[in-house]
Amino acid sequence: MRRLTVAVIALTVLVAATCQAAVVTERWGIKGHVQHAGALRYESLPDGRTLMQFDLSVLPRGAKVYRARLLLTRPGLYGSAFDIVPAGPEGSGKADACKETGPQLEPVAPYYRWFDATAAVRQWSGSGRQEGLLLLRKAPDFQRDATCLEIAYEGDLRSPPKQVTGVRAFCRSGQVFLTFREIENYAPAAEDVTWGELGKRFSEVRYDGPVPRDDPHEVRYRVYAHDEPMTAATVGKARLLAEIGPGSIYNTRLVPGGDFIKRRPEAVALRLAIEPGKPLPPGSGLYVHTVERPGRMYYAVTSAVDGVENTVALSEANVAGPVDQRPGRPEPVLQEVPKAHGHENAGLTDLGGGKTYREQWYSYWAVPPEAPRPTRYDFAVGCCPQTLSRPAALEFTRGHTWGHTPEMPRPAPRQGIVMSMSADPPNGFWTGINDARETLRGIEEGAWRPFTHNRQEALIRWAQRKFDIDPHRLCAGVGAWGMWEFRRPDLYAYIHGWGMPEVTKGFQCWGWARGAWGPPEAYQGKPDGQNPYGLQDYTQWVLEDPKRELPYFDIHTGWGAHFTEMGWPPFPRFVRAMIDTKRAFSMQARAVQEAVEKGVIEFHRDASVPAFGNCSLDDNLGEGDLKSGTPFGQVNAYLLWETASIVDEPDRWEITAWLDASAPLDECTVDLTPRRSRAFRPGPGRTLDWVNTLAGDGKEIGSGRVAADRWGLATIRGLVVSKARHRIRMGRP
Repeated sequence: MRRLTVAVIALTVLVAATCQAAVVTERWGIKGHVQHAGALRYESLPDGRTLMQFDLSVLPRGAKVYRARLLLTRPGLYGSAFDIVPAGPEGSGKADACKETGPQLEPVAPYYRWFDATAAVRQWSGSGRQEGLLLLRKAPDFQRDATCLEIAYEGDLRSPPKQVTGVRAFCRSGQVFLTFREIENYAPAAEDVTWGELGKRFSEVRYDGPVPRDDPHEVRYRVYAHDEPMTAATVGKARLLAEIGPGSIYNTRLVPGGDFIKRRPEAVALRLAIEPGKPLPPGSGLYVHTVERPGRMYYAVTSAVDGVENTVALSEANVAGPVDQRPGRPEPVLQEVPKAHGHENAGLTDLGGGKTYREQWYSYWAVPPEAPRPTRYDFAVGCCPQTLSRPAALEFTRGHTWGHTPEMPRPAPRQGIVMSMSADPPNGFWTGINDARETLRGIEEGAWRPFTHNRQEALIRWAQRKFDIDPHRLCAGVGAWGMWEFRRPDLYAYIHGWGMPEVTKGFQCWGWARGAWGPPEAYQGKPDGQNPYGLQDYTQWVLEDPKRELPYFDIHTGWGAHFTEMGWPPFPRFVRAMIDTKRAFSMQARAVQEAVEKGVIEFHRDASVPAFGNCSLDDNLGEGDLKSGTPFGQVNAYLLWETASIVDEPDRWEITAWLDASAPLDECTVDLTPRRSRAFRPGPGRTLDWVNTLAGDGKEIGSGRVAADRWGLATIRGLVVSKARHRIRMGRP
């Protein structure tokens, strides 16, 4: 009898769910994946505006409208802003029809890929109108035939598509991870599938995921959140978090090395993991939501085919919750190590002699201000546990920086930890991009921010929590493009690489900057901190405040003066600024690099460094033209010192310095200024005595008296330094 009662109750609930009004989602447009083709017309007005006319005669009069999205597609990475408002009612004259009847439509955060037209459509439905009018007061080029109005309303859902299953959700480190089974399995026959095989199903592979062909149908998955249990009766009130395409578990940023071009079809497509080192099974879908407020939340994933959504089949198969969630610091998730990166055994490389190099790869799901919008990035960490110092130095490297994927160095018995991560495509000189890129916002509405470095610094903080890291020994390998770390002497002790001090010199850099950031005119009137063209002029930044301390900069330009079309032209000006403001740096200095590798020179953020300038052995760098200056020109390249020998006290500063054996002459003259001193800080105008002796026998080579300049910097000019070790002292008379 009890079983019969339960069955009757279940049948009653099923019948009630079937009979009740459902959330119906349909599209009105010209053609394509719409239910109401030919329902959109454009009318060009004499004043240059455009009227969009939607035939809504099939929309039930007075229908309850849950959501309305205006879907637009425009070409290019950036464009000007759309200005769209609801317009006058039908039946009026043309002048009345063009009257504005509501506020401007806004693109919906956080992806900004559609406009919220809910209020306008509700007004049309409530007034019984059979035509909806939108006035384009201003608009960039867009694909008119692809435009459609998608309306979710209360009605009779006759043919819902197949529903997703297997929805699971859990919260970790301030993020909710949702997985589900897609209604179409893109790799049904194999655990591992190649890009060649997936390419038959996708139209292209982008950094933010595969792009489906949408032929013959468009398949999407919609992720909802609600503070009430998710049912067919409540889904209409739920928040639409995202709409994602098929293949969301594939890592399209990371194509294994060597397979990117010629052998790409044979490369295995890596699947993402949300549990350490456990790739999700083929046929899964994935969405990661960063929690904004604490509480208990319910989630649902629905399928949508050509815009028609299954909002009635909501059960334990495709809803999850309640999920206890709270904001937190997102953390990277360990992934399966790509075999093609040289590691056949779970990221381990045998270095011999009982030493093993360990490299781990992670996924990091970031949101603003660490990313222009919610995006997944790759991230790698490498070290040799047997040789690791404790606490260890940390280097964040970009490799060559040409691409936007992590570029780790070769396995080696390092004493420190090395890390690398993805950039924001396109490579915005590894600084950041305008957050209007690839959205429906105008570039003038967006903001440029250093997303790349906000994310890099978040990952450094994560590493400091996970590993025993010396906070004073952070280094950045900046590669060829970008040197934002130069602005952070409070974080980095030392940077090395090319860097690119200006992007306005060199036609290739200039063209790349315009593509990555948009035209300079878009930033007129913006705050200085949001203008990448100004921020990227590090020469001007160096000159602005000679007193400002900076990380030591080891400049190695790779191909020197041969790269006039890229970044060489600004270097002579930048180097001159570094010398004139008495900054600590070297250029093309292999001797310095070897001393760093041997530990003779160590850079600590809390330790003083010598700033050499106007060395008599410096090459002539020219003025930036390819035909002038010394190719592969060096500056301060042969001057070495011993970090352990530095004395930094209130009344005196001392250092042991010498010329490397590779120097072309036995001695040189050079200016020397103590920088980044913690204790030795003479005030402006303070008189100081100095003496230069040979460290071996104490023979005096020179002495004198100097006065600190207006910034409190004391400089010994014309100091003689030879290949013998010199002990140089400076202090109060």
